[in-house]
Amino acid sequence: MEWIDKYNSFNSYKGLTYYKNYKKVGKWMEGRGELPTPVECNLDPYASCNLSCYFCVVQRYIRHHREEVVRNELPEEYIHRLIEFLKDWGVRGLCISGGGEPSLHPRIEWIVGHACGVMETALVSNMTKVVKSSAYCKWVAMSVDAGGRETYKRVKGADRFDEVIGNIKQLVMARDGVQKGAKLCYKFLVLPENQGEIYEACKLARELGVQHFHARPVDFERVDIKGHKKLEIDVERVREQFEKCHELGSEDFKVFTVTHKFDNEFHVKHDFDKCLASPLVVPILTDGNAYLCVDHKMEERFKLGSCYPDPEAILEWWGSDAHRGLVKSVNINECSRCTWGIYNEQMANMERMDLSFP
Repeated sequence: MEWIDKYNSFNSYKGLTYYKNYKKVGKWMEGRGELPTPVECNLDPYASCNLSCYFCVVQRYIRHHREEVVRNELPEEYIHRLIEFLKDWGVRGLCISGGGEPSLHPRIEWIVGHACGVMETALVSNMTKVVKSSAYCKWVAMSVDAGGRETYKRVKGADRFDEVIGNIKQLVMARDGVQKGAKLCYKFLVLPENQGEIYEACKLARELGVQHFHARPVDFERVDIKGHKKLEIDVERVREQFEKCHELGSEDFKVFTVTHKFDNEFHVKHDFDKCLASPLVVPILTDGNAYLCVDHKMEERFKLGSCYPDPEAILEWWGSDAHRGLVKSVNINECSRCTWGIYNEQMANMERMDLSFP
């Protein structure tokens, strides 16, 4: 169903618009040419979270390696300089997300507001706090993962569902007062505990007045994470609800049920064998380091280099031989669902086509 309305931000074929980046990355991997500027920076300004989602990979890592997290938040002054550097470097998008919950940063209103005035900006939040300046973002991903209070408590580890729904209502009102305001997206990770109320969550999202409802299966199959396993999901039941959700869609309310990064049973699949797409994004964390991939944050073996306290330090290692070697070292079989999977597939196969002939 995700392919019916092909021209949307959740369709991974938008990767083809990065064709020039693809070509440059390919040449760089062969030792020819320079690595292009990343399309996006994924910034984690705050390391702690006020929820306890058992499926959160980054928080599980932080809890087990708390002594290695040298700072809980990035200073406002540093983030200001970083945003200015990213703009001058040619980075197009800034996604303020989380190793923790970004809205807990004491200066998040200013950070988001300033970023929106400099470059296209997005925010990922659990909505336990309203960031009113996010109404000016390109989009806001609101991680709710439930359609009711009891299920929310089970999957999020806190009784804050009513509070979150109230905060979403506030942000909808703030967004409606902004010309070309943010697209607000109610996010729903399909888990064993919530798989029976996808449709209820979708109905609620529409009633709240958000623009998007986005549901996808959870990934808990990373072999490098303790306790990894294939979760029990009733695939047929989920697909039936997905179909009902799409019946709620309209011009003002878009429904996205994203499954193309999984096999038919919602398990991990890889239709590529090389990690070529990671240079499209540079993830920067509260420890002041950048990492190879958004799927491997806080992992020492995937650390690219420092960019703190001077953001321009990125230029010292971006595209270096060490960077190239790290990309080549990735064993796809050790990865789980790849955020950039379709981009990797496109990069691996684009030279099979006669691209000079439309």
